[in-house]
Amino acid sequence: MVASSFAEVPARLAAALEGEHPLFIYRGDTKAWRWRLWADDQRTVPYDLSGVTGVAAQIRRSPDDLRKTDLACEVELPNVIVMHLHAQASASCPSGRWDLQLTWPDGRVLTAIKGPVYVEPDVTRHE
Repeated sequence: MVASSFAEVPARLAAALEGEHPLFIYRGDTKAWRWRLWADDQRTVPYDLSGVTGVAAQIRRSPDDLRKTDLACEVELPNVIVMHLHAQASASCPSGRWDLQLTWPDGRVLTAIKGPVYVEPDVTRHE
């Protein structure tokens, strides 16, 4: 992924992160994903996240849907993002689309990862 519109974005994300990365969710379960970002296609140079001031990820039924499910994100330097979906949030999470965006102090935003979301209905309820 090349961030050509923002020349100041450090390096570029590896081409391996381009395309679709689906999330498979069993409704009501807690889930976590670990994303390691690379600056080169060979995955030998870590993508430098030290200048990133914000990481946000959301799930929506469709991209313009006003309802959203937020995913908690943590940065582990130099190049890892851990994304969490808590059980309470996944209980009402729709199938649809998701993405994860990085923000820099000057307001630049780069979508690093995206894809479809598949939510399978659960059976057991904690009532």
